[in-house]
Amino acid sequence: MKRIKIIDVPLYETDPNVIVEQLTTFLKDFRKKKLATDLLGDDERSAEFNVKDFGAFADDLSEGDAISHRDSRRITTRANKLAKDRVAAAGVSHLKREEYDRLEPSLAGMQVIMAKDQNWADEVAAKLHADMPWMGRATEYAWQALRRSAQRGEPVLIRPVILNGPPGIGKSVWARSLAAALDIPYADVDATKGGAGMALVGVERGWGTAQAGRPLEVMLAKRLANPLILVDEICKAKSVTSTRGTSYSFADALLSLLEPATAKAWDCPYFRVRFDMSHISWVLTSNNVENVSEPVRNRCQVIEIPDVTTAQLQEFAVKNGLKLELSEVAVEAVVMAIAQASVVAGRRLSLRDVVRMLERAEMLEGRPRLQ
Repeated sequence: MKRIKIIDVPLYETDPNVIVEQLTTFLKDFRKKKLATDLLGDDERSAEFNVKDFGAFADDLSEGDAISHRDSRRITTRANKLAKDRVAAAGVSHLKREEYDRLEPSLAGMQVIMAKDQNWADEVAAKLHADMPWMGRATEYAWQALRRSAQRGEPVLIRPVILNGPPGIGKSVWARSLAAALDIPYADVDATKGGAGMALVGVERGWGTAQAGRPLEVMLAKRLANPLILVDEICKAKSVTSTRGTSYSFADALLSLLEPATAKAWDCPYFRVRFDMSHISWVLTSNNVENVSEPVRNRCQVIEIPDVTTAQLQEFAVKNGLKLELSEVAVEAVVMAIAQASVVAGRRLSLRDVVRMLERAEMLEGRPRLQ
C-alpha cells in the first residue's frame, strides 16, 4: 500500500533510552576503529589495508571499546538533552510522552487504500446495487468516484455527499456496506447529540474531557489515512453553549474538515498539531436537506433517495434471511408480515422494521423448544 505524509511533525528519535543505545554503539565503534588504525599505522605497508580490513580488525579488539561509568554518565546527559532539543524542534514539546507515542508510528507516513482498477469499481457498485437497489443514485455516485480514483491511480476517495430521503430507508446501512466493500476503516458521528461537534473535531487540551476527534482517532488506531466517516442526521445538527458562554456549532466544526483547503492542513485542538484530513470520504444523511446549513450544503453533493417500496423490502428480507440461514418458513413469514404490516400498523414500514423482523425470526429459530 502507498504511504502519504499526514502529520506535520518531523520524524526524530526522541526516546532518551534509544538515543543512549545509539550513542553507546557509536562510541564503541569509533574507539575500536581508532585503536585499529593506531595499531596498523599509516605507513606504506598499512596502505594495503582497506576500510573493510580495518572494520574486521576492529571487531576483534573487544577490550578497546570499554565504556566507563564516566562515559555512561556523559552519554545519558547528552541523550536527555538531545531528546529534549528534538522534541522542541519538532514542535511537540507540549505533548506528554504517551501522546507523542500515539503519533510516532505514523510520522513516517500513513498507508492509504488505493483504488484497484475500473473493473473492481464496477464489481463494488454492482454488489451494492444488488443488495439495496433503491439506493441506486447513491451507488452511482460512489461508482463514478471509484472509477475516477482508479483512472488516476489515486487513493479511494468519495467526495462529501448528503443522502437526503425518508427515515429508515437504509442510508446508514448503505454507508457501512460501502466501507466494508472498499475495506476501509469506518466510523459514524450522530449529529443530533449535543456534544457531536466536540466528538467530531475533539476537545482542546486543558479540559477534563480532552480527547481527539472521532475521525482522527480512527486514523491513528487503524494507521490508515482514508477512512469513511458517516455523519448521521446532519439536518438535526445542534449547537451547544458551555457554562462560560462559548458556543460550539456542529456545522462550523464539520466545515473545517469538509473544506479542501483547511482539511489539507487541519489544526487538531487536542494534539495541537496539523494533520492532512483531505483523504477522508464523507457521507452525510438527512431527512430534510432544507434544514442543513447552507455552507455545509454548498460543500456537498446532495442526492435525493426515494422511499423504499414494499417489494424492495421483501426482496431485502429474502436475501438477508438466506444470509442468516433462516428456514424457508421463517423467511416466508417475514415476507408476509411485510405485506400486511402497513395496514396493521397504520404507517409506512422502514428498513429498520424489516431488520428487527429478521432478528426476531433468527432468535425464535435458535430458541430451545420446551418439551
